[in-house]
Formats: sequence, C-alpha cells, structure tokens
Amino acid sequence: MNFQNRITAAFNEENRRRKEAGERRLTKTDLWKEAGLTSASATFWFSGVNGADLHICAKIAPLLRVSAQWLYDGTGPKEPIDSFDYSSHAPVPMIDAKASAGTGKVIFSDDVSKLLMFRRDWLAKKGARPEQVLAFTVDGASMVDAHIPDESVVLANTNRRDPIDGKIYVLWIGGELFVKQLAKGNDGWIAKSRNAANADVYPDIEIDVDGRIVGQAFWCGFGL
Repeated sequence: MNFQNRITAAFNEENRRRKEAGERRLTKTDLWKEAGLTSASATFWFSGVNGADLHICAKIAPLLRVSAQWLYDGTGPKEPIDSFDYSSHAPVPMIDAKASAGTGKVIFSDDVSKLLMFRRDWLAKKGARPEQVLAFTVDGASMVDAHIPDESVVLANTNRRDPIDGKIYVLWIGGELFVKQLAKGNDGWIAKSRNAANADVYPDIEIDVDGRIVGQAFWCGFGL
C-alpha cells in the first residue's frame, strides 16, 4: 500500500466514523491547513503525485486517527497511542546524518529518519520554536568533557547561528558535521574539542564560521 492508498483509506475510515457519530465531516482543507501547507498539497497526496514527509505526517495523523509512522511508510501499528497528547508536544525531526563529535566521515542528508516528541512549553523555555529545531546523533568522543558522549542525541536551534564564545554548535567543517564549542581566537574562530584525555586525537580546528553554523546546541540526551 503506497502513501496515496494509506491516506485515502484513513480519510475514508475517519469520515465513516464521523458519520456514524453524527460529527462534522473531515475535509481535505482540514488536512492541508493543519499541515501548514496549501490546497495543492492535499490534491497531490490523494492523486498520488506526491507523498508527505514524516514531519508533515505527524501533523495530520491525529486528524485521521492513525499513527504518523504508519501514514508515512506503512510500518508499525496503524492505530495511534490514544493517551498521547499531541497538542502539548511537538515533533522534532531526527536528521539522517551523524553530527561528528570526533573524526568520523559524515554524508549529510536532510531526509528525516524519524521524529522525536518534545513538550512545546519546554522548547519555548529553551527559546526554541519546534519548526526551527533539528535532532542529530553524535558520532565520536571529542566532547565527552562537555557531557556529550558518543551516540548521544543533540538538539540544535537552527534560528541561532550567530557565533557566541563558549557556546556549543553543530558545524559544517570540511564537508562533515561536527559538534564543537566555539572560542574566539586572535584571527577568527576556533572549533574546540572537550576531551582533555585525548586532546591529540581531537585537535581544535580554526574555522571561518560564515555558512558553517547549522545551529546552536541546547540539549543532549543519551542512554545509561
């Protein structure tokens, strides 16, 4: 079953349920407005011209009473978790690339591999709007002294790209993604590692920050 078939089936099933319950009919207008897109988007979804990415599916799936993952690619259970409060949480896209906190090779793709859910009020306290936040998996141990271990997840606020001395950023350096602490040098900026025990393995990097900053890191999570 492709995306066109999934969204059509979910749309029709939801309207059959609404009719039996005497509720207002769900319209395609409801869907594209909820997604923050245009009417053409819904036309393309139902005609099979285009699908929707996982981020958009997370927005429209609650209206269809299906899970975002199932709507996106047909995997996992079709039914959503009824107890989950989507109104108080926002989806943050996990980018299918590893931000290198070491020396690993990275090929960046802006494809979304999955979504992480965070409370909207918590993001607001961090000064981050959900649509401006990206999640990356860290690859390497150069930032362990900053409590960013290998395979942890970092959230970056892409609206904060101005360099600030001492803050940690996701950076483009030499075609790779790095998590580093920026420090002001005599002739520019330095992307500093935070692994004193292996300073020779993870040297600091002098960089021109123009166009290099993906976003300022403001949260890190990892397993115990």
